[in-house]
Amino acid sequence: MENNFSAESSLRLITETIERSRRTMAKNSGKPMILWGSLVATTSVVIWALWTRTGTPIWNLLWFAMSALGGFFTYQMNRNREKVPATEISRILGKVWMWFGIFTTGFYGLLWAVALIRYSAHMEGIVTVDLTLLVTMMMGLCGAISGAVMNCRPVTAGSVLATALSVLFVLLVPDGAPVQILTFLILGVFALIIPGVILQRKAKA
Repeated sequence: MENNFSAESSLRLITETIERSRRTMAKNSGKPMILWGSLVATTSVVIWALWTRTGTPIWNLLWFAMSALGGFFTYQMNRNREKVPATEISRILGKVWMWFGIFTTGFYGLLWAVALIRYSAHMEGIVTVDLTLLVTMMMGLCGAISGAVMNCRPVTAGSVLATALSVLFVLLVPDGAPVQILTFLILGVFALIIPGVILQRKAKA
């Protein structure tokens, strides 16, 4: 009887710990989502404006500057927020977004390297990859997974809606046109800023 009670108590404690970790992670996610959403949305508008004005896609390199700036502000933000004990949930979320960053940064770098090599070798023709569509779907998938893991419907719903709108936008605008970069404005607002505001309000309630 004592062993059964002990096992039930342990299971209840584990369940409560996981749920508390999920709630704390959801509460702590509000500000970072607003931060990154604002950075993504603003950067996409700046790149679109400069690209349209100059006619060169070189301004896409500003994404790397945005990542560095966002990383700095996130680090400062994490120093003052409520600490969450490392759990399988936090490790999963960390790895999901870590690999998203590795894949997108690596793919961007690879494309620029290939373009430089082809230019140096005076090779004719261009290599076309719909990177905007690829990154859009990857970002939406990572957001939906994060929302599901945290059991947070605003994040999941926002990611699904943002992905649907972004894919539709990409397919409707001319391929390779500067305006296509505004896809990330949609993602920043609907997948990050709006869910982040909802989570922030819940945290203050």
